[in-house]
Amino acid sequence: MAVEARPAREDDVAEIARLVAAIAAYHESVDERARFDWEEIRRAPVWLKTVLARVGDHLVGYLWVRLVRDHQGYLPRVRGYVNHAYLEEHWRGKGLISPMLEAAYDWFLSKGVTVVTLLVLHRNWIGSSAWYKLGYEDWTHERRLELKPRANKPRAK
Repeated sequence: MAVEARPAREDDVAEIARLVAAIAAYHESVDERARFDWEEIRRAPVWLKTVLARVGDHLVGYLWVRLVRDHQGYLPRVRGYVNHAYLEEHWRGKGLISPMLEAAYDWFLSKGVTVVTLLVLHRNWIGSSAWYKLGYEDWTHERRLELKPRANKPRAK
């Protein structure tokens, strides 16, 4: 089966929504702390149309990139960001993400962007390893703490 890397079209929304649900399910399977609002995931066809407005086939993966403006003083002020990247399991390891990334990198460069970042779940060993192989380096480590109600503590008003 021939695979084509191309920009998404509005008629891809149903297939992209299926893949958005797949990446959410995958993240929940690799780390019990990863939880998703499944109502929001089910509404993906609606918000994906909005996303595609801004920027038949069976899709096997997708790459969603965007620009991020830093408001904390880091330079460069605007960087590229890999928002989502997903390939169905059968298609992983076949070099399919590379042409999608090359197109994204060309787009970033056309916007004057020279730094690209992404977030990968700590327990997503497969994804983390793949990003290292693609040349990404450790940059920051986001930490997480779930706050629980505290007994005998007055709540702030």
